[in-house]
Amino acid sequence: MSNRNLYILSGIAIAAMLVSARIVGGMLPDGTLLPVHWSVDGKPNGFADKWTALCLPPLLTLLLTLVAVAANRVEPMQASLAKSRGLLHVVWIGLVGLMGVIQLMVVGAALHWTVPRGRVLVGALGLFFMLLGNQLGKSRRMYFVGIRTPWTLANEDVWIATHRLGGKLMVLAGLVWALAAAANWVNLLTFPILILAMGIASLVPVVYSYLLWRRLPRDPAA
Repeated sequence: MSNRNLYILSGIAIAAMLVSARIVGGMLPDGTLLPVHWSVDGKPNGFADKWTALCLPPLLTLLLTLVAVAANRVEPMQASLAKSRGLLHVVWIGLVGLMGVIQLMVVGAALHWTVPRGRVLVGALGLFFMLLGNQLGKSRRMYFVGIRTPWTLANEDVWIATHRLGGKLMVLAGLVWALAAAANWVNLLTFPILILAMGIASLVPVVYSYLLWRRLPRDPAA
């Protein structure tokens, strides 16, 4: 998918969310509070006025789109970026999709839909993590996207090996999240397991990148 198509996709998503916000907001009486935050089990624990709650996801989508556009334009390693389009696009589309899910959760709360919100969000995040992990191992050294440690940025081979491991761990962590959502294991007891899975997928590659860098031959004159 080209960047132009991503701009169009983001624009359509933002417009759809704003239209839904206008329609649903107009149906609700003034002073209505809607959830903007949920606990692990899907129960709302943070609220805002109807317009703030309904307009926050499209505004965040616009902000994320602008950040993605800026990162794409100012990335110094354009050759590496060209080889890593899949990763950038997954991050871009995934974040827009997650904002869409959150918008649906707010709209669903406004219209009293019976939706397992915790499962929906955890499942969406699990899918995003799996898609992200699938692309990590195919990426090349960049400054704005990826596992950017001092050691991966210092050496292309360390970057590649770290991202291959990180990609596999991210897919496994995403699978754990997706299976938990599918099996309805999203609650206060299982949430630490989900966090642990994501913590392992995030921290192990950082340590691994350092260990790989330490094994590189050193320049005696350095």
